[in-house]
Amino acid sequence: MDKKRSKITYLMIGGTLCLAAWAASAMPRLTTKPKVLTSTDPVVITEPQQMPIVTVPKARPRIEVVFALDTTGSMSGLIDGAKRKIWSIANFMAQGQPKPEIRIGLVAYRDKGDDYVTRFYDLSDDLDKVFEHLSSFEAGGGGDQPEHVSRALGEAVAKSSWSKDQSVLKQIYLVGDAPPHTDYNDGFDYRTISKQANEAGIHINTIRCGGDYQTQLVWNEISRAASGEYASIDQTGGVIVAASPFDDKLAALNAKLVGTTVGYGRYREEVRSKVSSALAMPKSAQADRAGFFGSKGGAISGEGDILAAPAPAVAAMPAADLPTEMAGMDGKARNEWVDKKKAEREKISTEIKDLNSKRLDYLKAGRKADAFDARVEDTVRKQAKSIGLAY
Repeated sequence: MDKKRSKITYLMIGGTLCLAAWAASAMPRLTTKPKVLTSTDPVVITEPQQMPIVTVPKARPRIEVVFALDTTGSMSGLIDGAKRKIWSIANFMAQGQPKPEIRIGLVAYRDKGDDYVTRFYDLSDDLDKVFEHLSSFEAGGGGDQPEHVSRALGEAVAKSSWSKDQSVLKQIYLVGDAPPHTDYNDGFDYRTISKQANEAGIHINTIRCGGDYQTQLVWNEISRAASGEYASIDQTGGVIVAASPFDDKLAALNAKLVGTTVGYGRYREEVRSKVSSALAMPKSAQADRAGFFGSKGGAISGEGDILAAPAPAVAAMPAADLPTEMAGMDGKARNEWVDKKKAEREKISTEIKDLNSKRLDYLKAGRKADAFDARVEDTVRKQAKSIGLAY
């Protein structure tokens, strides 16, 4: 029995050894020993993978300005001066670095019993349209000294489409020669409105025309309450239209620039009107307008210029919407024609930029510090620093 048990044990041990030998022969043989790094071996460092860097373009700074202008009879000089200088002011604003986006609104105000109490035009980047509205302002009415200043301020603050972004420079320029009525009890109170403006981040800058003491007191009160600046100017606005050696050339370039504008579709008449208005301005205003668009780009404000339309849209436009010059063109030919016009415009704009810079330098020497436009420019320059905009 013991012999039989021993035999079985030997067989099991032998089988196990055979199985182990077979498994070892089936495994791959190591021909060399694994290398062990020593202190003399070079160390290879693998850099961790990084996400690609995406550069997000920084938003352009923005300026939003509402001019609240007294348009009663005593303000005729200022109104005429503002018409002549609105493009000069816009041209100045456009010179900021980085280049800002600009929107301007208007409130004309008089008093109860006049032809109107207020005329309101909302903030807009269509400065050709802003100029058209301003050109419609005429001085008239008045009588008793106080005017409905509070309603003008109330509409400027509450009705204007101000940006909610606190990084936008928001300004109101209250310009007039008479204090507000305080006896109407119609819900408009300049003190409450000034506080609301300040809470909304809107600077109210006041410009007194003439020498009325009561107006000075109230204008100072309003500007202090709404983080603004107070200034006093001549009754006429002190506006001087200074000529420069560059005006003739810039006026000619303004004509060439607007000549590249091509209206289409339902905008044709509006574009034609803007072109006519741009060519009818006084020479100095044309020079200012040219300088503004040389900095901003384009040739007119607002919509309707086919050069500003996307290429796919131009290619797909119904033939009836196209200008005469593009009649019969296929999509490819349309875009080639537009590209040629864009190149022409860019060449004109480059010439304008150079001349405008020289003109602005020339005009600085004869600048009247207490004029309407100079006061506005000084305040823009000062308050624009808060949004990182330099002049």
